Amino acid sequence: MKPTKSRNQQIYKATYAVRSKQISGSLSKELRKKYGKRGIRINVDDTVRIIRGEYKGIEGKVTKISTEKGGVAIEGIKKEKLKGEKIDVYIPSSNVLIIGLNTDDHWRKSKLEGNKPKATPKETKSEKPKETKSKKSNKLKTKGDKD
Repeated sequence: MKPTKSRNQQIYKATYAVRSKQISGSLSKELRKKYGKRGIRINVDDTVRIIRGEYKGIEGKVTKISTEKGGVAIEGIKKEKLKGEKIDVYIPSSNVLIIGLNTDDHWRKSKLEGNKPKATPKETKSEKPKETKSKKSNKLKTKGDKD
């Protein structure tokens, strides 16, 4: 979607609940197969790989999540200020790929496993087509017909 003026206003003036949903990332191919989902909200202690930007290729656990900045802080990625103080670097959530999930939360685990697709299109094609039974034609009874 093109970033228009109204779209930018929706993003930056969003409520906290909407902003929380915006902090989501794509799942790796293995996790997509396992859970049948493309993406999920990022939580603390999820393992992620950065796929775009200055820190591309770095993997690590998520230590902090900022809804204000719309990003996540990953352990091992810090920036040094002029005075020598080290601060966290917040990576946009769209630039990370989730490679490991924190499944300590039972609600999250059941939500992931409960929404699996029942059958993939390839599996349905390989199965034999079901035989359909022909319906007997029902004639309408008129006043002159006998049972």
